[in-house]
Amino acid sequence: MAEGLQRDPLNVEGLADPVNTSYAAGGSPETGNPPIVLLHGFDSSCLEFRRLFPLLSERTDTYAVDLIGWGFTETGHTDDGAVEGPPIGPDQKRAHLYAFWEQKLQKRKMVLVGASLGGATAIDFAVEHPEAVERLVLVDSQAFIDGVDSMWKPLAMMGLSVLQSKPLRDLANKMAYYDKERLATKDAMHVGRLHTFMPGWKEAGFAFMESQGYKISKKVSQISVPTLICWGRQDEILDPANAKRFEEEIEGSKLVWLEECGHCGHLEQPQRLAAEIFDFMSIEAAQPELAAKQS
Repeated sequence: MAEGLQRDPLNVEGLADPVNTSYAAGGSPETGNPPIVLLHGFDSSCLEFRRLFPLLSERTDTYAVDLIGWGFTETGHTDDGAVEGPPIGPDQKRAHLYAFWEQKLQKRKMVLVGASLGGATAIDFAVEHPEAVERLVLVDSQAFIDGVDSMWKPLAMMGLSVLQSKPLRDLANKMAYYDKERLATKDAMHVGRLHTFMPGWKEAGFAFMESQGYKISKKVSQISVPTLICWGRQDEILDPANAKRFEEEIEGSKLVWLEECGHCGHLEQPQRLAAEIFDFMSIEAAQPELAAKQS
């Protein structure tokens, strides 16, 4: 998947310069099925979908996108802070996603899949731009913790350095899975921190903190598109009780539990998650192909 990453400039409303946007694209629009767009979690990259992406792209055109400030998308910031980059917060991420939908998908209504904080991004977008979203899939989504506190910059930058460190990444890696022995490997840890070596990563992280992040708890009940909630029964990062709260607040939503699964169903149970997404979209999954890609 990493070898197939693309980087194209997108004109984003509110930003002076085009954003060189990193994304993976697979599958074909000729299937007649709506496109799927995958949004990764906090301080991650589209490589987070390396196991789910090939399964979904078997049945429709599928995109895993790094929105501004995260992943391998150009941040507009420099490591030393000498260049004042653009603001990076929910408004800019929403505008960036809209630009991707408009310029890359030609305004075809999409199935938006958000994992963890990517779920917050997806919720925010679906409420503000329902014309762009056919269906919404939330995978162990964040929504009920509103905002992040502003922090003195030297202290924030120190925290970001810790966030980049191998020990902390290794701890987060282990917390993410139910089957830690099989999945919480050194390779997984290294993949999870590759994007932190992008130019301006720390400055972009601080810019997001300055924005105070997502405050969308009141938007959850405003979701008007069909919604599927998928949650790892053994999630150690976000309380599984949140899944029932989503189900209660989103009218007509469907909740599916992923058994023997932690926070990252797209990495730990990709075949099951792909099958649930296809069922939600009324697309028949090719079981032999799914099984063949299990490894």
